[in-house]
Amino acid sequence: MKTSPIKTSAILVVALCLTATEVEACGELMLRSLDTMRFHAFVTHHPARILVYSSEGASHPPAHAAKLRDGLAKAGHKVSMARGPDQLAKALAQNYDVVVAFADDLVAVTTQITHASREPTLIPVLSGDVDERQMRARFPYLVSGGFNDLLRTIERSMKPQDL
Repeated sequence: MKTSPIKTSAILVVALCLTATEVEACGELMLRSLDTMRFHAFVTHHPARILVYSSEGASHPPAHAAKLRDGLAKAGHKVSMARGPDQLAKALAQNYDVVVAFADDLVAVTTQITHASREPTLIPVLSGDVDERQMRARFPYLVSGGFNDLLRTIERSMKPQDL
């Protein structure tokens, strides 16, 4: 007697359903035992006043700097933006803890930071073809990874100021 593959599959599914015991996904038991387990986005322990600088003729799109600003604000930092050398000079008249600038903007930023009343920590963000080893020797808080790397670097730069 020959049975069709559909009948065989249906019988197999019914048999599995009847014999199945309670199965839990890995981690489901842990969630139940902890009753409530919440996952939080990164929230800073050391809120900083941050200035994100992006030059007008930068190789990265302006939307990238805006996205960076939004992410830093969600993490709990007070973030301002400066676009171009004139806005940077005006912004540096205020006190900032950190200035985040892209690698191709570092020349303009470093010269203006030295004229600031209180010199903020400069955190360069690498992009493109830049020699990381050479840059790291000059800038100890260099960020070559993603956004989480930037958040960790800001935290690290703010810790000594709390002591």
